[in-house]
Amino acid sequence: MPSSISPRFLSTALALALSAASGPVALAAAQGDAAKPHGKEAPPEAACKKAVKAALPNPGSFKWVSATTRSVDKDTFSVVGDVEYMAQDGAVREAMVQCDVRRASGNQFVVPKLRLPQ
Repeated sequence: MPSSISPRFLSTALALALSAASGPVALAAAQGDAAKPHGKEAPPEAACKKAVKAALPNPGSFKWVSATTRSVDKDTFSVVGDVEYMAQDGAVREAMVQCDVRRASGNQFVVPKLRLPQ
């Protein structure tokens, strides 16, 4: 007995079902990207940048190149950043820095531990 449902209809129904199933995943990915506006730093990264700039010599020649922020605990973050700075001997150096950042009261971020280049 031949089926009254055409193969074209079945393929369309299958495509719709698959797109509906992947819709929430695509929506969640889009919302994750929308959480951080382009050109704006995350608060833990900004706190680390400020602490590193204050600790390195010649803060006027300091450049924050890039950073990676990882959530360690609910209110604790680890930030690893690439920086360029002018050393005390006048040479421009590139280095990696690492900050432990903690959320304090009032949604402020503090840097209790900072690892700078030697």
